[in-house]
Amino acid sequence: MDKIRALRYFKRVVELNSFTAVAEEFEVPASSISRRVKDLERSLGVELLQRSTRQVKVTELGKLYYSMVTKAIRQLEQADELVSQTFEAPSGLIRISCLPTYGEQHLTPVLEKFSQHYPNIVFDLSYNDDLSQLGKDPVDIAIRGGFAPDEHVIAKRLSSNEFSLVATPQFIANLEHDRPLNKSAIESVPSLQYRGPRGVIEWYMLTDGQWQPLKLSPKVISNNGKALTAAALNHRGMFCVPSWSICNYLESGELVQVPCEGKVSVSPGGDLGVFLLYERGKYQIPKIKLCVDFIYNSLNGR
Repeated sequence: MDKIRALRYFKRVVELNSFTAVAEEFEVPASSISRRVKDLERSLGVELLQRSTRQVKVTELGKLYYSMVTKAIRQLEQADELVSQTFEAPSGLIRISCLPTYGEQHLTPVLEKFSQHYPNIVFDLSYNDDLSQLGKDPVDIAIRGGFAPDEHVIAKRLSSNEFSLVATPQFIANLEHDRPLNKSAIESVPSLQYRGPRGVIEWYMLTDGQWQPLKLSPKVISNNGKALTAAALNHRGMFCVPSWSICNYLESGELVQVPCEGKVSVSPGGDLGVFLLYERGKYQIPKIKLCVDFIYNSLNGR
């Protein structure tokens, strides 16, 4: 039995709860995944997974075993990559997860320049809002907005992530409210809300030194920033959005700041930013170090 391969299969089955999903990831038949894990269980003399026609569940012993072998597998994979690339030009696959709009507007041009210097490196890019867990999900580098994460990863700040409440000049001119808008006025005006992985993103207003939630009147709700920006440009509502994502529209005057009595944001205070995330151990791998440094030096301060 190839125990290392069996351990890798077992690790991903626990994380994905599916033999089929793991088979697709490793590009092997699902029966091979199941057989390898059964061989592992037979060699240990314990049941690691409970199987049924509908789902796969990890046993209590399986959970314990998973927690003990995960770090070892990660260290082994990093050691393999480190040694294989020490004496040759950087090459291979780098998996990057990035929030969509930032990826399209800022990261993609940087990676194109990087590829000109290191043509043997292949990128697997996932532009989505999924909250990837480095060390668990198959991701080498992640770029996320919000607060600095408290997980055990390195987080380098690329830029601020200040939010602006914007709309078209025409939309603001047609409002039947005095300006600047107070809390009740903002709550009655059509809004465009973003839906993240954990649900619809709420807005807050800073009033008398305190952040208060807003009970909005949404016109459009979407998990796609481009769709919401298009709706804003078509005078359909106000949009609370990261300033970096609409700087071109602000410069052209197509969108402007909505005058309000207090600051409006999606977070009640705190230091929001866009962060470059990676594991300390993986930074020793030449291709990862080169990519992390290139992204940081290119985007820091944007």
